[in-house]
Amino acid sequence: MKLFLALLFAAMAAPLCHGAPPDRVVIHLLDPRGEFAGEETMPTQWQNREADVIGRRVLNIAEAKRLRALLRQELADDDNVPFCGHSPAYAVSITPPGKKTTTVTLCGTCGTWAKAGELRSLHGRAALEYLDQLLPLPDVFRPADGHLPEILAPFGERDSRSFADLD
Repeated sequence: MKLFLALLFAAMAAPLCHGAPPDRVVIHLLDPRGEFAGEETMPTQWQNREADVIGRRVLNIAEAKRLRALLRQELADDDNVPFCGHSPAYAVSITPPGKKTTTVTLCGTCGTWAKAGELRSLHGRAALEYLDQLLPLPDVFRPADGHLPEILAPFGERDSRSFADLD
């Protein structure tokens, strides 16, 4: 696990050298319900689940640096995770030139992150808040009056309509 974290942080902390092309950092907005109604899905990095991709943005160098700094602070090697099932709204993919892509998913409902089947606790919310600034979470998935929206309630009826059909 320590080697996994060291490799993840190394990929995220790789300095941008003069003359070398920068890493490509892409953020993906996912349907946190885990429904498959769209044309594109991606792995949630936990329990072989997938989620619809409902938005995507390639970050510029300044945005990527800021996000990486926040993730380095908040992606902790803490396996004391709350039970919610990891329903991520965001995925962050980092591709260094000529190397494999590293992807992590972040769940704001329970404050967890996942990579390659490993689930860990997030230590902070600044990365999620910054992701929400860059690629805003649709209102239908936002908490109201401090409570989860019914559509995301882990033990309630799940609404399986496509994201495009939600009000």
